[in-house]
Amino acid sequence: MNLTDSNDYAQTLVRGSVVVLLGLWLAWIWLPILWDLFTGVSVNPQTDPPTLVPREFTLEHYVNVVQEEDILTYIRNSTIVTTVSTAVSVAVGALAAYSLTRWDPGNGQVSFFALSMRFLPPIAVAIPIYTMFVGFGWINSWRALIVAYLTIGIPISTWIMLIFFQKIPVELEEASRVDGWSRIQTWRRVVLPLAAPGISSAAILTAILMWNEYVLALVLTTTSDAQTVPIYLAGFVTTRGVLWGRMGAATIIALTPIVVLAFVAQERLVAGFTLE
Repeated sequence: MNLTDSNDYAQTLVRGSVVVLLGLWLAWIWLPILWDLFTGVSVNPQTDPPTLVPREFTLEHYVNVVQEEDILTYIRNSTIVTTVSTAVSVAVGALAAYSLTRWDPGNGQVSFFALSMRFLPPIAVAIPIYTMFVGFGWINSWRALIVAYLTIGIPISTWIMLIFFQKIPVELEEASRVDGWSRIQTWRRVVLPLAAPGISSAAILTAILMWNEYVLALVLTTTSDAQTVPIYLAGFVTTRGVLWGRMGAATIIALTPIVVLAFVAQERLVAGFTLE
């Protein structure tokens, strides 16, 4: 075997390994979703263990979830809380990330502190937040969830956007200042357009975290007036067993908005991750 054949063999082996790993990764992601999809259209008794591919199909579970379980109320709550908390997190995170990259107080310690807020599990802060919000009379309200979610959203969005602001040359800002622009004008006309892919990426990832947050929503809400989709889905695990059919249908319905968001914004998301 000559050197050329050896190189071709090595490249084929590497490509084959990558294909196999990607296939396993896709299976790991999509099999649970397909399982939920098939479970939601199965006619098996509610509490019977479901099969991957049902013998008969029905849309009864989807109809029951929408009409009887009122999933749209929970989707409304999640949409409002996720939208507001994500918008505030990204706005504050963008200003914080820009400030940290331009002035860097504490030689990087402040940015590390912002990231360290994500090291704590949500349950570690859930009880103090609950006690504080009881005094405010905020329990079981959107504003309680929005403010609580900011403890997650602001640190993660700040950390994501740090690298994007670091990639923007300071010379561009200095040139705009020489032309007579104020710092606010420079921020709006120069910095924000260049950082738009990173801001979009931070917004999408933060929205996904907010949509899926469970612990804080469980502690701070008690009724459907403010409860979010994760709390609603957990309600299908009952003392009588797991309501598999309705859970599968509800999971697919609840998954749809965030999947649509990621699909619509995929170009921005990819551009942000590749720093283009």
